[in-house]
Amino acid sequence: MIYNSSNRPMTTTEFIVHNLSQEILNGKIKSGTRLTQNEISKKFNVSQTPAREALKILTTEGLIRFDPYRGAVVKGLCYKDANEIYDLRILLESKLIADGFKNYSEEYFEKALSIQQKIEKCKDVNEWAQLNADFHKCFWESEIGGRTFNIVETLITAAIPYVSLSLLYKKSHIELSNGEHRAILEAYKDKDLEKLIKLSTKHTIKTREILEDSINSVL
Repeated sequence: MIYNSSNRPMTTTEFIVHNLSQEILNGKIKSGTRLTQNEISKKFNVSQTPAREALKILTTEGLIRFDPYRGAVVKGLCYKDANEIYDLRILLESKLIADGFKNYSEEYFEKALSIQQKIEKCKDVNEWAQLNADFHKCFWESEIGGRTFNIVETLITAAIPYVSLSLLYKKSHIELSNGEHRAILEAYKDKDLEKLIKLSTKHTIKTREILEDSINSVL
């Protein structure tokens, strides 16, 4: 039985998402492949409902897209797309962190710390990637609703499948990233804005470098 980071058994939908995500990210299910509810139902011996819900989640995670003629189609991941996402994050996230720092709060620190504790217990790369996105949002949560916030949040969401891919390709990135997260937490706790921005930017750049290798090697 597979468990998530909360140490509870996965639901049927979560199990389907977990397996299909793994097959998409490791290249077993190729870019452009059409996925149907019927095929998924037969593959996992389940009803149409969890199959339909799984497709919705995979769409939200950016792993598939809906074509008006073909239905659900596996979305291709490419370095050009990833590079653009990370270039924009590097440019905009530093500003957002600085803006959010003006509203420094112990509450944001405690929330980020709690998420990091979940990250370090997490075994599923897709859930890890989502928790990672939630972790970074903590440092600019006070800017929610702003234009920059909305742009960066969209970029981080778009990066989730790429983060999952980097973890599948280079397992050592998990421990490396955890160490960088802990350093980011310390910088925030110490109210060192310059260090916080420097560490966050370095962290993002490192992930982009790993992605270049993983996309070229796996996809």
